[in-house]
Amino acid sequence: MPILLESRHIKLGAVGKALVRDLLKQGVYEKVVTVGRKEVKLDDNVPKDKLVQKIVDFENLEDYRAVFRGVDVVFSCLGTTLAQAGGAAPFVKIDHDYVVNSAKIIAEENPAKTQDELSPVHYLYCSAQGANKNAFFLYYQTKGNTESDLADVGFSRVSIFRSALLEIEEERPQLRLLETIGRMVVSTLGITFLSAPVATVGRAMINASLNKWRGLQINQEKNAKGTKVENFNNAQILQLGKE
Repeated sequence: MPILLESRHIKLGAVGKALVRDLLKQGVYEKVVTVGRKEVKLDDNVPKDKLVQKIVDFENLEDYRAVFRGVDVVFSCLGTTLAQAGGAAPFVKIDHDYVVNSAKIIAEENPAKTQDELSPVHYLYCSAQGANKNAFFLYYQTKGNTESDLADVGFSRVSIFRSALLEIEEERPQLRLLETIGRMVVSTLGITFLSAPVATVGRAMINASLNKWRGLQINQEKNAKGTKVENFNNAQILQLGKE
């Protein structure tokens, strides 16, 4: 059973909504659980018989431990922007603390059969191109720190998707100036390798969870804890997620 984490302030984020829609349409999992601050709003043509929606308060995750039990795959599309969050501190809290703290609870609530093994959960995280914990800009630095900390939580496998500029399917509730400018440049110049449709990112994450590599050579490296960590750049995301 997969679980999808989403915590944007206003509604399900672009990648998260596309991902849960395709999960339900493909029907590859017996149950799909969304966890967030609000319920996912999906079109009428999306089957919902396998969908379970859970509302949680990310400030009090300890009260919701039961929500995270019994899962084997986690798709994390949880995040925000500095503008939406209202400053650096709340941005880091949402983009890093909410993600990592919920991941720790997931690992604890889905433990290995023996003490010498890692949690069997496969954790898939939607990050961003340029993520680096040593980056100058807070956004990329935070993404990099989140990636690093997720790899150390204790999952058997962590997949990180560093997509470039997102091509959204519907207008965001709040304007993102740089993203809007970027989309205009990409559209005008036709530089498709600098962007990725949100549906493609979602499909890439789903295919990775099912080990459908579509000819890609995936490099899995084990860290000191024994977690298999794999990173997907934008070119790999485009190939893995194409229709």
